[in-house]
Amino acid sequence: MEGNGMSVRGRILNSQSELSAAERKVAEFILQNPNKTIQMTAVQLATASGSSPASVIRLTKHLEIDSFTTLKILLSSDLTKNQSDPKMNDDIRPNEDLNSIKGKLLTSALESIRETTDQLNRGEVTRLVKAIIGSNQLFLFGVGASNLVAENISQKWNRIGYPTVADDDLNSLVPKLVNAKKGGILWVISNSGESPEVLIAAKNAKKYNLKLVSLTRFGKNSLAKLSDIAVHTSQPKESPNRIAATNSLLAQFMIIDIIFYYFVSQTYDSSSKVLIDSHNAIEQYKRGLQG
Repeated sequence: MEGNGMSVRGRILNSQSELSAAERKVAEFILQNPNKTIQMTAVQLATASGSSPASVIRLTKHLEIDSFTTLKILLSSDLTKNQSDPKMNDDIRPNEDLNSIKGKLLTSALESIRETTDQLNRGEVTRLVKAIIGSNQLFLFGVGASNLVAENISQKWNRIGYPTVADDDLNSLVPKLVNAKKGGILWVISNSGESPEVLIAAKNAKKYNLKLVSLTRFGKNSLAKLSDIAVHTSQPKESPNRIAATNSLLAQFMIIDIIFYYFVSQTYDSSSKVLIDSHNAIEQYKRGLQG
């Protein structure tokens, strides 16, 4: 059985743009009829979805699941884990009750964070931590909401003495890449992995021989394909009122926290001392203001 812990629904939603028309028919049937799907053979699923058994198998492989039997086992496990009210996955409605909104946001956020932590690739995180330890400069780039994540990374690593700088403007970033020292890293954050600005930044990193790290949603996007190290979050289905956009940001913050704590644990002697010194310096500063 596959080691990736992302739910079947999450895998499908993250891969929709890459599926063929026939695979998409199968995927839509699974999303709409998960309980029926776990009772079916591949032939029955193909018939019910208006596709073919070959498309069922191709979809299974596309989702990085080793067999249709494994897909059904994973789907059954997903259904057991997620027994919440189906209405909790609906979009926000006009004049909706506050408690209903709270429930929907909590359900959606928990699902996104759980899928992100489940599918986090230990090998990629280990490679990233080793790369940062061996680097002398860490450049960060993200546009829009992704820049909030870039700033979060910068704040964390600066606190433990690693020189980092976050940009959301190519005019500011590119000159820094041109003049970067050997051994530098560019870490690009983009949920879709397809934004023109981030792809230009990535290509410049390759041009000037920086190691390229990306943080994108799960799936084969252009940015991840260019990257030396690609870390992924889950990506819930977008809704008109953008619940999923909120969740993608929460998932990104969660994955950064995990990577940062792992980094600190792997460099504990030096990092913990710097964190304590930084904390003491801030406390001393605050006491000075109060005095």
